[in-house]
Amino acid sequence: MKKRTVKMIAAAAVIGGIGGMIAYREKIMEFLASLHSWQKEVDRIREKYSTDRKHEILFYGASNFAMWDQMEEDMAEYKVQNHAFGGSKDTDLVKFADQILYPYDPAVVFFQTGSNDYVMMKGTDEEKAAKCMAYKKQMFHTFHEKLPDAKFVIMSGLLLPGRTQYLDMTLRINRELKELAETEEWLYYVDAEALTYDGKTLDKSLFREDMIHLNHEGELRWYREYIEPQIRELIEKYGVEGLRKCGDREMQI
Repeated sequence: MKKRTVKMIAAAAVIGGIGGMIAYREKIMEFLASLHSWQKEVDRIREKYSTDRKHEILFYGASNFAMWDQMEEDMAEYKVQNHAFGGSKDTDLVKFADQILYPYDPAVVFFQTGSNDYVMMKGTDEEKAAKCMAYKKQMFHTFHEKLPDAKFVIMSGLLLPGRTQYLDMTLRINRELKELAETEEWLYYVDAEALTYDGKTLDKSLFREDMIHLNHEGELRWYREYIEPQIRELIEKYGVEGLRKCGDREMQI
């Protein structure tokens, strides 16, 4: 009995240790985020993309956009700009919009606003979801006021093998984002949950080693199966042919 008790205590210690390590890692991420300034990354984006390039497709959001190094090559048919900076929260997207969103007067903006927001929040899931969605609603309406002619596309939050503790929260926020998009004609929602989650298991093969960021295969599938069909739909619906490249001649909106 004594040996069995010792083994049970040891097992509980291991489980508790794993949980503690996860909690400790999240605390470290929160601390580092509080110290980080995105200005250097924002300056890099401003240097790369001239504000003369207006009325294009702009990708704005966090790391799964920011780390997509081959985005422009993968989307070569279209005029796209990658203005994402990894690890950013909605408050950061609002803070830097004067520098890397509004001056470019984009025709379409794809947003990737994932779990970075509620990962850093405290409180119950209900409180986190309410606070998160209240800010998102305010953010999108602010962006619309500044860019009244732009179409905004919200990509569903990716379901991540490296953040399984936030799976239910991500699904919940996705449902509420879809409902929000249905209330505004300038706001669209792309449900890409099936890219990485079949309702039971998460597809780890589409991720880098950290199990949080998509690998290139994952990025290509995200584009071909979800992003590109939405671009085509907007072109067909609104006639914004200026989003396409046509040899040496660029069509105008």
